Amino acid sequence: MAHEGAAFGRAWFGHIGRGASLKHLPLILASKSPARLATLRAAGIEPEVRVSHVDEPAVLSQVRGGPGQQVLALATAKARAVLDSEDFLPTTETPSLILGCDSMFEFDGQVFGKPHTPEVAKERLTAMAGRSGVLHSGHCLLQGISGEGLSALSHARVHVAPMSQAEIDAYIASTEPLWVAGSFTVDGLGGPFIEHVEGDYHGVVGLSLPRLREMLAARGLSITQLWTEAEPADGPETAVGAGFLSRTRPFRPRHSADGFILCSCGRRHWGLAGAAGVCAYRDHEGRREVLMQLRAPWSHGGGTWSIPGGAIEWYEDARTGGLREFAEETGITDLSIKDCHTADHGDWRFDTFVARCHDGIAPVVDPESTELRWVPIDELSDNLHPAFAQSWPTVKAFVLAAD
Repeated sequence: MAHEGAAFGRAWFGHIGRGASLKHLPLILASKSPARLATLRAAGIEPEVRVSHVDEPAVLSQVRGGPGQQVLALATAKARAVLDSEDFLPTTETPSLILGCDSMFEFDGQVFGKPHTPEVAKERLTAMAGRSGVLHSGHCLLQGISGEGLSALSHARVHVAPMSQAEIDAYIASTEPLWVAGSFTVDGLGGPFIEHVEGDYHGVVGLSLPRLREMLAARGLSITQLWTEAEPADGPETAVGAGFLSRTRPFRPRHSADGFILCSCGRRHWGLAGAAGVCAYRDHEGRREVLMQLRAPWSHGGGTWSIPGGAIEWYEDARTGGLREFAEETGITDLSIKDCHTADHGDWRFDTFVARCHDGIAPVVDPESTELRWVPIDELSDNLHPAFAQSWPTVKAFVLAAD
């Protein structure tokens, strides 16, 4: 069962000391956006720019979720396209970090990417004038040798000023709004038409510097290591950072939404599109039992007991993904869904489906499990995955109430 990991800040903050400076780390920006490049340069970071050439409509056609999942899917696809490109030759001494980004504007229940045409831009700006919407920006940061990474979202509410038709026509004639998410900029000609921003200003530009700092911290690194000319912070290299940079074993996702997301709740979770699992139960010899999984040591949450489940795919709903994950990890497909518990963390959620299983069906252990065991409902191990332990009282009540 994929759930949250350690709080992001612990990997870096609290370990910094004095002494030799940390080493510089090269950054590759997997985006042709001038605004993202200018944002990094203003922060003292001169990245190498590599355009990913991702087929964005093809990626989005596979995404079931809303704007947050859409920008995460595109940011991840861009970063991985650069990593997997034939002309990308990673260095082993100091691996590059690859950053993919994407943004979309959510307004009146619709998701706006780039308008591309004056007609679409005019329609949008006319509707948006004097109102507000939410700008979602997705980020994916990969280690350039292993491909191991971390993704994150930023959100900001943007309040657009009332605009006259003459102002709208002049702004469109400049062509600036045709090639930016939402049909506006906050750092260009469109700036005077933005009354204020609630949230991360840099995220509205298209690349959240605070979010990037937090993502690096979660991997034991400092954003000062990306500075091109200024010296990075003093302090010993953290064990987490050294481990992240030294790994060379390739990580290539089994499913396209496999990966860690740094959630707005402050923790890492497995599954960029969310995750789901099944708490299967049966009545055996007069008592109710649930099927528990001892996670394999190498897996996320390894060595703890939980329920079978994991990351759902971009194109799946939680039920479909949870049943697929359960079937892959147990070999069991004959289930009757009775209820569902959702742990919603903001940018990520885990859905636990409570399902009856016929007595006499034996689960088959797959590589993600050390053991699968039917356990009486009141005799669960004390060694539960922390997130499952938190959800268990509610899930247990659902199991007891089910027929």
